[in-house]
Amino acid sequence: MRATDIEIYKVFLTTIDATLPCPNCSEVKLDEEDALYGYIAKLCVASLSETGAVTANYGVGDYADETVPKNPEELEAFTNIVAGQIYELVRDNTELRAGSGIFVYFLAEERPFVAMFKLPFQEMFLCRLDAEGNVSWILNSKVMPKGGLSKCEYFVIDPGTQSVRLSDTQHYIDDVRCNYLAEHVLKMRPKTSEKKTVETMREAAVEVIRECYPKEQVPEKIMDLKKEVADRAESSGCVSVACVEEAVFSDSEKAGELYRERMEKEQIPREPIAVSPKTERALTRKQKIVTDNGIEILVPVSYLRNPDFVEYVQADDGKITILLKEINSIEL
Repeated sequence: MRATDIEIYKVFLTTIDATLPCPNCSEVKLDEEDALYGYIAKLCVASLSETGAVTANYGVGDYADETVPKNPEELEAFTNIVAGQIYELVRDNTELRAGSGIFVYFLAEERPFVAMFKLPFQEMFLCRLDAEGNVSWILNSKVMPKGGLSKCEYFVIDPGTQSVRLSDTQHYIDDVRCNYLAEHVLKMRPKTSEKKTVETMREAAVEVIRECYPKEQVPEKIMDLKKEVADRAESSGCVSVACVEEAVFSDSEKAGELYRERMEKEQIPREPIAVSPKTERALTRKQKIVTDNGIEILVPVSYLRNPDFVEYVQADDGKITILLKEINSIEL
């Protein structure tokens, strides 16, 4: 999806700053030629494809079901409610930063969405000339940042499926660390993000490999793990705890049991977990092999355990030779 595929119906801008008596809110009229229209459209596209987003759902009668706009005309009321809630949280919690809130009702693939992007004020110095002709520098902390999702907190709501995607940011509210947009503003429980879920699966598996296998077997096992996850993602669009356990830990009951315990503790389900094309590409890209003498080799994941292209030969003294095969040319 591209920014040009986004059709924006209504936009409200707010200033959420505890130094003000209340959050300011105003509608802005935009057309497709406006720079701000393009900027917001890019934020909308990014929020719909960000693998680091946490997700949540709501049902009939839930708070979100009663407050989320059903049409563009209801966006103003929603903006005032949400901006007011965030303003109170910013006012009462010093960890939360002031910022500019962008509320937007838009269409993507002919489906309506409601989104909020809270961007922190960007600190910049401005040159000022006073009435006496004196030049000085002042700090202007009310400038919109140039960055995308990495610079903001956000949520994007799909009223059709009653699902929400939110930035995976946490802050302390009343001494409890939480995702305040989900739990305090929209009043729902977020699920672990796709990116975090896959990272947790792989990192836990690597830890188990290092704990349960002899040192000389560790590199081979980690390569088996990465190839298994990449192959599953590419062939089925899913990753699976059960498949990792079967493919990597079938030779060690202790390792398999330890991995199951880690996944249960992290609340990662055993059934296949669908991954986006973005995550699939990340899993199947090249893997770096680093030797103890500082040599680094980038190898496509599909070649890691393919002896027709890469072969690992271990001598009696434990030293390893890496053979690269089927090479037609070398570029330096």
